[in-house]
Amino acid sequence: MVEKRNLSEFTIEQFISPDEAKAITLNILAGRPGLLTVTGQPSTGKTTTLFILAQQLWLQGVPIALLTSDRDLLDEMHLSLPPNWIVQYVDSTEEAWEIAVDQYILAHPGIAMVTDLLFDNTVAAMKAAKAGHWVLACIDTPFVGLDVFYVLKALNYSIQDLVENLVGVLSQMLLPTLCVDCGQLTSATLEETRLVYPDSTIPLELWREVGCPTCHHRGTGGGRRNGRCALFEVLHIDDEVKPLVAAYLENGSLGRPPSHYHFTLREGSRELVKQGMIGIQTYQQAVLQNPLLRHQHLREQESLRAERIQGMFSRFVTQQLIDKLMLQADFEQIIEGEHRDVTCFFCDMRGFTSRAEQSSAVDLFSMLNHYFKEIIEIIFQHQGTIDKFIGDSIMVVFGAPITQPNHAQLAVNCAIAIQQKIHELNHQADFPIAMGIGINSGGVIAGCLGSDQRMDYTVLGDVVNTAARLESQAQPNQILIGPATYEAVQSIFTCQGIGVVQLKGKAIPLEVFEVIYPQE
Repeated sequence: MVEKRNLSEFTIEQFISPDEAKAITLNILAGRPGLLTVTGQPSTGKTTTLFILAQQLWLQGVPIALLTSDRDLLDEMHLSLPPNWIVQYVDSTEEAWEIAVDQYILAHPGIAMVTDLLFDNTVAAMKAAKAGHWVLACIDTPFVGLDVFYVLKALNYSIQDLVENLVGVLSQMLLPTLCVDCGQLTSATLEETRLVYPDSTIPLELWREVGCPTCHHRGTGGGRRNGRCALFEVLHIDDEVKPLVAAYLENGSLGRPPSHYHFTLREGSRELVKQGMIGIQTYQQAVLQNPLLRHQHLREQESLRAERIQGMFSRFVTQQLIDKLMLQADFEQIIEGEHRDVTCFFCDMRGFTSRAEQSSAVDLFSMLNHYFKEIIEIIFQHQGTIDKFIGDSIMVVFGAPITQPNHAQLAVNCAIAIQQKIHELNHQADFPIAMGIGINSGGVIAGCLGSDQRMDYTVLGDVVNTAARLESQAQPNQILIGPATYEAVQSIFTCQGIGVVQLKGKAIPLEVFEVIYPQE
């Protein structure tokens, strides 16, 4: 005969890990009462977890009533409950459950209802939750997190009831533990490393199942660790998460709750590898063979890829511009190419070639980065889009990819601010520099050029070529603009004509103007 264990031997601090999952669970239990489900496949230990959660409420002063249709439940679990818990066995009918809830739950304000399985008791359980009681229940299902809502809907819960009364989902599965006699930290491939450390750029050492006689060469369950360890996913639903849940249930839109409300199986399994509780081969098999983990893995990879793309794009435009761009209804057209009225802007350091001959590569890059940092900040402040860097030259576009009616004014303001900043920086510089700037406005084709492997957003047209020629014509500290730009800004800025200039590569001479600005 197996001796019963006292529930007081278990604590939530010892049982649920890592700390992030534990913290979210404790926040659920410290919040508003409602329906809290524990999900998992059969024989994953979820009923034990259910009782540990109930004990935590009991330790907080909440009286507990266990209602179950399984008269052998406690004997099969070899578990002894605190003596002041109510334990009531209920026939497996909806009518019997409603009577039991009325008698043992609704008649006792503040008492928590614990039931080992949601099935015939779904109506009664929701009745208790809607009346403001804690209801803790298990569900036999592999679904976790937000996907549990589909199971609950199949149990005939309405979207409104779920959004208003479900306060959390705790799901678990079991994974084979790493054999402590043969588990080793060994070099992993970059692909393996990124399964555990998604942002890693180099291979790292990971725990690996080697195999030994103790574990029958499986690499798992040997030494002092026999069996399996629990892997948890926790979702906390409060007022901030409710709208996301409603959108998910009504139209299937998938948005992950903030991390302090949601800890995933994938995050938990990574922590188990880092702690040496499971090996990388077990982890790979769980990811590749378990559809839930595989879904989370693929979704995470797509999110990381999107973040990297956005991160790269954010080096060329402001975050505000990125947000506007992503909301554009004509986003695909913006990417594929479209006619745009823009102002193109080139700025170039004077004397860079001779400076490069006199300086080391390290000093040269340090100097360029120092000046570029300030220049880029000014470009972003004036809502410009950096098209490309060409050595010591920068090409900037105003008016694309987002339409800016005042693009010429923005460009000239930006140019003046850059020249003034260069003048300021030169006071502290060992090697002062000068900048020539050329600006031109007109129609271009704007879009992405390249292939599936590499694409760049850029603008093409004679306007661009003319701006580049104006920049090459500009003297140190000078801002030259073409006639279209002059027409747009002559009432705002002081400009003077410098005559008709034959620009290199242009068949027709161009009337050129200089922007006059204060240099002190």
